[in-house]
Amino acid sequence: MSVVRRQGIKNTVYTYFGIILGILSTLYIQPFFLTKEQIGITRLVISVATILASVSCLGITSVVTKFFPLFHHKEKKHNNFFTVALTFPLVGFVLCFSVVSIFGKAILGFYGENASILLDYFWPIMLSSLFICLVFSFSAYCSSINKSSLPTFINEVLNRVGFITCILLFSYGVTTQNIYIYSLSLIYFIQLILLFLIINHSGHPGLSLSFFSNNSTLKQIIGFGLLSAFSQIAGVSIKFIDVVFVGKYEALAQVGVYSIAAFIGLVLETPLNALEKIAGPKIARLFAADNYLEIEKIYKLSSKYLMVFCGFFGCVLVVCIQPLLSLLPGDYSSGTLVTIIICVGAFFNSATGVNYSIITYSNFFKLGALFYFLLLVLTVFLNIILIPKYGITGAAIASAIVSVIHNLLRFILIKVKLNMQPFSIESLKIILIIAASVLSAY
Repeated sequence: MSVVRRQGIKNTVYTYFGIILGILSTLYIQPFFLTKEQIGITRLVISVATILASVSCLGITSVVTKFFPLFHHKEKKHNNFFTVALTFPLVGFVLCFSVVSIFGKAILGFYGENASILLDYFWPIMLSSLFICLVFSFSAYCSSINKSSLPTFINEVLNRVGFITCILLFSYGVTTQNIYIYSLSLIYFIQLILLFLIINHSGHPGLSLSFFSNNSTLKQIIGFGLLSAFSQIAGVSIKFIDVVFVGKYEALAQVGVYSIAAFIGLVLETPLNALEKIAGPKIARLFAADNYLEIEKIYKLSSKYLMVFCGFFGCVLVVCIQPLLSLLPGDYSSGTLVTIIICVGAFFNSATGVNYSIITYSNFFKLGALFYFLLLVLTVFLNIILIPKYGITGAAIASAIVSVIHNLLRFILIKVKLNMQPFSIESLKIILIIAASVLSAY
């Protein structure tokens, strides 16, 4: 059995175990051991830290995936390429921290009545953002040296175990709320240390600033990194900005309700995220070898299998979400429509397959970056318009609209530029079966 296949099987097992822990955390641990306000604070802190981390990364995850094969040489410690994986996020964080420090008051003024939360937890947010951006970088490096299964276990399983532990310690009075929020950043720090130990053991990382001198590809790396940074900032912002805007316009309790309901819907995207981690490096290598037939095969298969998986579980969620939310303590019923709408966007995102990797590692990644910019503007606009009018349901509508438009643009770009599309008559059959299943269940 090949290394890639073994890694893929292990990644799948760890990912699904992580899904189970995530569901346990979201549907039992958080609602039963935290108040809605405390859930809202938790999600707000994590969302802001993740957005700042994406800014700090400077596109390092795409840089590592695309350029590592050019420097791959285990005996030569991969020609000190680890220097890039460490330097990019550190420089990016320093720049991000400086901007936040200088313009912090203006940002807080924009945020409104819940701005005090961001001020009170400024340091845990910044610490978390530093550790998260390094986790992103080290995870990409591990995947490039074909050591993706252990990082997946750390990121998907141990991370959630740590999160649940922090909640329980806080709930039983072992820690205070301040220590609880700081402990979230500690989880990311532990992730970071474990990932570095894997790299040090398996990847023989070389670290030398001489990498940046007399390097013919340095200009290309920096250019690609900055453009990728823009795409990643926009992509992560689109994913997390709904929680931030709900916190701006609604009470923290509603942030908690939205976070629970949206997470349930976004569970559908977990297999896609796991598949992108495996498919990304492979697609990058296939583009380097001009093997477009294999890329198209991966594109079609990813669409078909994700459509089946997400369609099946989407049916279960849509039909069962109302009684499921009624089991939670307190009133989470306002999240019913949120989950259904998020499920629609998540299904569409998954059904279009690994289009992100195909665009990112093709020669048309600049157009992909332009799409992200336009969609980020659209996301902000829709949240500002819809949340004050429809509350958390408006945030879900905005998220679903952006997901559908984004994937339509990706579909058109790949079809026009590469003459590839992932759908077939089997796709239509799958959709009809899904529709019939939902109707019959109702």
